[in-house]
Amino acid sequence: MEIKTYHITHEDERWMLKEDGFADALVEASDQDDILEKTRDYLKLRKARVLVHDAQGQVERELVYPRDQHPQETGG
Repeated sequence: MEIKTYHITHEDERWMLKEDGFADALVEASDQDDILEKTRDYLKLRKARVLVHDAQGQVERELVYPRDQHPQETGG
């Protein structure tokens, strides 16, 4: 299964999850904690890399789903 890349960004007072290369939001939330929870639920059956951007647009961290596929956590 291919690993897709997604971005969590802050736009127009909303946090959004978007697939890399697409403009439409897949999930929206009013705060970062909520978008992280909704993202986890949305991606629970997918292999994905998520770049979390801060409110200024800079990449703040990277998340990998499912968690057991993360190279740092599995020693890979």
